[in-house]
Amino acid sequence: MLIFNNIVKNYEEPVLGPINLKIKNNSFVSIIGPSGSGKSTILRLASGLIKESSGLISYEDCVKPKMGFVFQDSTLLPWRTVIDNILLPLELTNKNISKPKDKSLMWLSRVGLDGKENSFPNELSGGQKMRVSIARAMIQGASLLLLDEPFSALDEVTRRKLEDDLLELWKVNNITVLFVTHSVTEAVYLSERVIVMSSSPGTVVEDVVIKRKVNNNFDQTEEFMSQVRYLSGILRQEGEGK
Repeated sequence: MLIFNNIVKNYEEPVLGPINLKIKNNSFVSIIGPSGSGKSTILRLASGLIKESSGLISYEDCVKPKMGFVFQDSTLLPWRTVIDNILLPLELTNKNISKPKDKSLMWLSRVGLDGKENSFPNELSGGQKMRVSIARAMIQGASLLLLDEPFSALDEVTRRKLEDDLLELWKVNNITVLFVTHSVTEAVYLSERVIVMSSSPGTVVEDVVIKRKVNNNFDQTEEFMSQVRYLSGILRQEGEGK
């Protein structure tokens, strides 16, 4: 779906690259790495929010996919109700979708917030706000969902519930997910593949396929823990400058 070919991003100094990545259709890929390694920059380049300094970003069949972006902060407008926040992308793009309110209610249901359509953001918990943000990202029919540390500010119980719901959303809707996180355990739990970035300027130091069996308690298996230890060791070496 998404191809990074020798991508470099510079500001006053180099911050990323060169990197080469191929993100397959319908895959779930996480990106981990030290602070300043360019993880969030990759998402912004993929979405077109910023432009690469050199290299080429291309797409399957040369068609740019519809994308949804979920940030670390839910970025909801406090004066708008939940349903009006979800509808915002359609208003900003003047997109004519049949029965937009019905579609937003459908996505509200899919993220587990039935009955909250007329609530305001200050009436929601942190986890509920993030669910609204995900529904808003999906309202335009996104086939590529980009998430930048969306669960980092949540408590452990809420975080795990949202992780499970995100996995279900990915499987049911056949979307591609590119997920940035600082948590190795979260990356292993969620992903089919984990990309490890180096310190700045960020380059890919490891590209790991996550091996998992069908298991409702995958995070309690030795298979899970061994992959967490392996990736944690790579990050530790990066942090030590080895």
